[in-house]
Amino acid sequence: MNNSGPYYNNASQAGVPQQPQVVSPLGTPHLQSPQIESRKQKRHYPRFQNAELSPALPHSGYQQPHSPYQQSQSPQPPYQQSQQQFQPPGSPFQQQKPHQFQPSPQPAYGSPVPTQSAYNGGYNQALNGMANMNMSSIQQPARQDVSLVGQPPLIRDFHREIASPNIPLNITATSSSNSQVNPCFKNATVNSFPYSNGLLKKSKLPLALILQPYLSSQDEQVQVPVVSDTIVARCIRCKTYINPFVQFTAGALQWKCNMCGMDNDVPQEFDWDIASGQQADRYSRPELNFGCVDFIAPAEYTIRPPQPPVYVFVIDTSFQSIQTGMVGIVADAIKESLDKIPNEDGRTKIAFISADNAVGFHKLTGGEPEILVVGDLSDMYLPRASSDLIVNLVEYKSAVIDLLDKMKTMYQHTQTPSNCLGSALQAARKLLSPTGGKIVCYQASLPNIGDGIIKLKTEGNKIALDSPLMSASSTWYKTFAGECTKSQVCADMFIFGSQFSDVATLNVVPRFTGGQTHFYPGFDAHNQADAQKLKQEIISLLSEEIGLEAVMRTRCSQGIICRSFYGNCTTRVPDIMALPNVPRDQSYCIELGIEEEITTQFAHFQTALLYTTCFGERRIRVMNLCLPVTKSISELYSSVNQVAIARTICHQAIDKGANGKLREGRDHLSKGVTDIFASYGSEVMGVSSSNAQLTVCRELDLLPLLVLSILKSEGFSDANTIPADIRSQSAILLRTLPTESWKRYVHPNFYSIHNMPQLAGTLDATTGKCIKPPPCNLSSEKLEAHGCYLLEDGQNIYIWIGKQAVPQLCKDLLGINSVQDIKSGQVPMLPMIKSPISERIRHIIQDLQTHRQVAYYPSIYIVKEDGDPMLRSRFLSRLIEDRQPSGPTTAGAKQETVSSGMSYFQWLGFIRSKSQ
Repeated sequence: MNNSGPYYNNASQAGVPQQPQVVSPLGTPHLQSPQIESRKQKRHYPRFQNAELSPALPHSGYQQPHSPYQQSQSPQPPYQQSQQQFQPPGSPFQQQKPHQFQPSPQPAYGSPVPTQSAYNGGYNQALNGMANMNMSSIQQPARQDVSLVGQPPLIRDFHREIASPNIPLNITATSSSNSQVNPCFKNATVNSFPYSNGLLKKSKLPLALILQPYLSSQDEQVQVPVVSDTIVARCIRCKTYINPFVQFTAGALQWKCNMCGMDNDVPQEFDWDIASGQQADRYSRPELNFGCVDFIAPAEYTIRPPQPPVYVFVIDTSFQSIQTGMVGIVADAIKESLDKIPNEDGRTKIAFISADNAVGFHKLTGGEPEILVVGDLSDMYLPRASSDLIVNLVEYKSAVIDLLDKMKTMYQHTQTPSNCLGSALQAARKLLSPTGGKIVCYQASLPNIGDGIIKLKTEGNKIALDSPLMSASSTWYKTFAGECTKSQVCADMFIFGSQFSDVATLNVVPRFTGGQTHFYPGFDAHNQADAQKLKQEIISLLSEEIGLEAVMRTRCSQGIICRSFYGNCTTRVPDIMALPNVPRDQSYCIELGIEEEITTQFAHFQTALLYTTCFGERRIRVMNLCLPVTKSISELYSSVNQVAIARTICHQAIDKGANGKLREGRDHLSKGVTDIFASYGSEVMGVSSSNAQLTVCRELDLLPLLVLSILKSEGFSDANTIPADIRSQSAILLRTLPTESWKRYVHPNFYSIHNMPQLAGTLDATTGKCIKPPPCNLSSEKLEAHGCYLLEDGQNIYIWIGKQAVPQLCKDLLGINSVQDIKSGQVPMLPMIKSPISERIRHIIQDLQTHRQVAYYPSIYIVKEDGDPMLRSRFLSRLIEDRQPSGPTTAGAKQETVSSGMSYFQWLGFIRSKSQ
C-alpha cells in the first residue's frame, strides 16, 4: 500500500469538484500562456528515443491525474516525469540496474557521434601520440563526452563518485590501498597533474587543493589512525613527514623523501619497541599505510603547556539588544550547553563580559556574582586578576548557572542606546592573552562608542554591481584580529539586526582568527522559530570539539608552489596558515602554481596541521595526496573534479569582488567557465568555430550549472534589492562551508513530496539513515497546481503548497481543512499529525535539522503558491534553471554580460557565444 494515498493527486476522489490539471502559473510572461504544449516545448527537452538511455523507474500504486503533458492514456507512476529522475546509488526503491554510460564512439546522452576526422585531425592527432607518452604508464579510461544543449542538467552526476587518482600500489612503501588521503579531507581540482605551466594555461583549468582538515568525529568515514608512540620521522632537508609514498633504501636503513629525494635515516624505534624490548614491524605503522594520520607530538612541538578550552562570552546589553529579546535566549542556550562544552579533563574555563555604555566584567568568585564596571573605554584594563574573572567551569558551575538565570532579567529595564563593542573585545583579549581561547560575541546594535566605532552606511542609489562584494568600514577590526592571532585568540560572531548591522565589518575578526559568523536578520525572540534557530546554533557551536593554537602548512613536489590561500585564517609568509581555533567542518582552499617543468612520474602534496585537542594533547594531522603527472590535455580534462573547480573559481571571485567591485567577481565567474569550454572545444574536440552542442567531457557537465547557481546566489546576484548584510553573509557561507554543505547551498535539493515513493521518509534498514525522495531538477516545470514540494539548501527548508492542493493533503500534512486557510510564513516545526505523509515528511525534516554537518540550523517556511509574494519569490528564485523576471527575454547568445536572471538554457547560449 502506498502511504501517501492517491487522493493527494486527484481532486475528484477527495470529494471536491475536479478541476483542470495544469501546471501552476508562476507569474512570468512565458508561463502564463494557456497553450500548455507550446510552453513545454520552449524548454527544448528532447524525448529520449533510445530505450537504453531512459532508465525505467519502479511502478507505484499511485495514479497521476490526467495531465496535458502525458503522451498516452496509460497510467504513469506519480514520480515519473517527462524527463528522467535520478535514483541515488543504493536507493531502496531502485529495482533496475542504472544505465551504464558507454565510451566513444557511442557518446552518452544522445550527443552526436563525432566524425573520425574530428579526432584524428590536426592537434588531436598529436595529442593521441602524446597520450602514449604518459609518464605514469597507466591505462586511462576512455573519455565520455556530453552535449549540454537541448537537455536539462543531469543532476544525477552530483552523486556520481569521483574517480580516485590512478596510482599503482607498488609505488608505496607497503602497497596499502589506504595510502591516499580520504577526499573528504583533501582533494585537488584535477586527479592528473599537468607537467608544465604551459599545459595548465592551455587548459584554462584552475589548479588548487580543497582542504577540510578537521571534520566531525561522528562521521564514520573520517576516522583517523593515531601514531601514539611520539616517533615523528621527517626529512632533514624539506621537513616532509614520513608517509606511504617514501621508499626504503640502503638495505632498508634509510628512506628516500618523496618530495625532495633526500635519503634519511630510519628511526631505530621503527624496528625495535624500546618499551617492550621486542622487535617491531615497521610495515604495520599507520604513517606508512594511511594517507591521513594523527601523530601524538613529542615535547619539542610544544612551547608552553597545552592550552585549555577557554570561552569568554561578550554580550551586547544595549537597549536595542534587550528589545530583540536576544539576551534571554542566549543565556538559556549557554546554560543548556554547559554539559556539552568539551571538558573531558575538567580544565575548561569560562567568563562573561557585557557591553553597553561601559564594559561590565562578571565576577563569579567569592559568593554572589557581581558586576565590575569599567567606564574608561580609551584605556581598557582588567579590574581584578584574571583568575577572579575566568573561572573553572566544573568548580563554579553553580555560580555560572545563577548568573545566567539572573542575566535574563537584570537588563530588562535598560535604556542605554550605547554599545562599546570594540572596548569589550579588547577586554576579552586581555583576559585570554595568557592562555589563548575563544571569544563568542553576541551583537544586536552597531558599536557607537569606544574602539571600533561603526557608522551607519547610506547605500543611496548606488548600483550593486559597482559596489564591493563585502567591504569593511573600519580598519580597527583587522588590526584587532592580528593581535588576537598572535595571542591564539579566536572570535565567533552572532549578529542580530533589524536594519543595517555591517556584517562585512564584524566578520573581519572571525575571518582572520579562524572563527565563524552567524547572522539573524530581523531577529525577534518572541518568534519561536527564530528563538529555536539561535538556541540550536549556539549549542552546536559550543559543543564542537575544536582544535586549538594551530598552524597548517602544505608542502609540494619540486616545481610546484602554493600561490594563494582562501578561508578563515591568517597567512604567514611564505605558506603557513595560522588558526587560533580550528572549527569542525570548515574548509580552506590553496591555489597552486607550476614554476618549472615536472620531470617525475608523480606529484606529491602533504598538508600538516599542528594543533592541540580540547583534552590537552598536542597532535600533528598529516594528509598525503599523490597525483600522476600527465602531458595529455585530454587526460587532464578527464581527471577534473568539477565541484572543486567551481569552489576555486568562487573563492577567486569573492576576493576580486571584495577587493574591487561585485561586477569584477561576476565577470571572473563567467569568464572562468567560458575559457574552459573554449579550450576544451579547440584543444580536445578540435572545433575551431562555435560548438553548436556545447560538448564537453562528462566530468565537466555540471560546471555551468554550478557557476550559474553561484551567480544567482544572494552573494553574487546583480539585483539591487538584496541588503548588504544578506549579501555579505552569503559570501561568508560560500567561502567557509564544507564541500557537501556548499553543494547543497549552491544547488538546493528539490523533492516532490505529495507523490513520493513508498519508502521515502522511512529509515533504511541497512544504514539506519532517512531515505529521501528522488531529487528533481530545479525547474518550475516540476511544480503542479495540486502538488506539495520540499526545497532545502542547508540554511532553510521550504515547503511549497500548490494553490489547488486537495483538502485531504492539507489536513494530513498541516491539520488544516483547505488550502485557502493555509498561511505562508516561518514555523518552528510541522504540526504532529497522525498521518503517514506527515510522519514521513517530519522524519525527513528532522534528519535535515539533526544530521547536519555544520552549526547552521535550517528554518522551516511554509510557502503557499498564492500566499506571501515575498516568500513565494524567494522560493522561486532558488529554481536555478528558470528565467527570473529580471532576466533577459532574448537568447543568451545576444547578451554582452551575464545576468542573474538568465535561465539555464540562456546561460548555455551565453557560454557558447563567448567560447567561440
